[in-house]
Amino acid sequence: MRITLSLVAFALLTACGGSAPPPSSPSNASGPAPSSASSSATSATTAPSSADSSKSGAAAGDTPPKPTMDSQREPFMQSCMRKMNAADYCECGWEQFRDVFKDADLSQALPPDDPRLATLQQKTVSACASKLPEEQIKASFLTSCVGGDTRKEAYCQCAWPALRKKLSAVDFVGDFQGPRFDDAKKSMAAACKGKFPPDLAKADFMKDCTGGDAVRNKRCECAWTKLHAKYSIEAIVSGTIDLDSVPGLKQCK
Repeated sequence: MRITLSLVAFALLTACGGSAPPPSSPSNASGPAPSSASSSATSATTAPSSADSSKSGAAAGDTPPKPTMDSQREPFMQSCMRKMNAADYCECGWEQFRDVFKDADLSQALPPDDPRLATLQQKTVSACASKLPEEQIKASFLTSCVGGDTRKEAYCQCAWPALRKKLSAVDFVGDFQGPRFDDAKKSMAAACKGKFPPDLAKADFMKDCTGGDAVRNKRCECAWTKLHAKYSIEAIVSGTIDLDSVPGLKQCK
């Protein structure tokens, strides 16, 4: 099955261009988290392309036509509207795609580390973020933050207005990294103290820290105890803690 370049690229730009929830655990304490952009780009390979649909009635030996830029627009727009439901944003995103990949061979698979994907993300955020209504950005943020677990609802409902006091709605469309965002997350952690279920926070931390390896349980239990003694649950969950400031953390083995 051939996957159109635009579907893979769109999966990445919407993963990075959607609202970013506060991190679930400090990456330096629990190991690097998987890239949401890479995961979404991989999942896009399961989606049928317009070329696949058109050849369904053709003989098995027929060679499908080579995709053109014009042939990519419909699957791009359909995927965008299903995820974002914002016509102006999707149209703008398509224009960025056309510009970045104007010289690309659309019949070739797109590697996840292709530097043009980062360029596409940057251009889309810069040119198109303002075309997303705030209510839609908020809804996307809450959906991503809750992640299907209603126990996080109170925390996420608190996190949105707390972050918005420091950030504009457009700031939520992007990678959510940098000093300005760290400051906003610290304020949010203080404002929403007591909102995140401790048992859930520890379970998430232990899962990330051990990586499923029981040998690491003791070390991770020790790390959690040290972190929780120094910081609130919400500070740990938001990823705003300073690991070097945690007494005895390096002695956890």
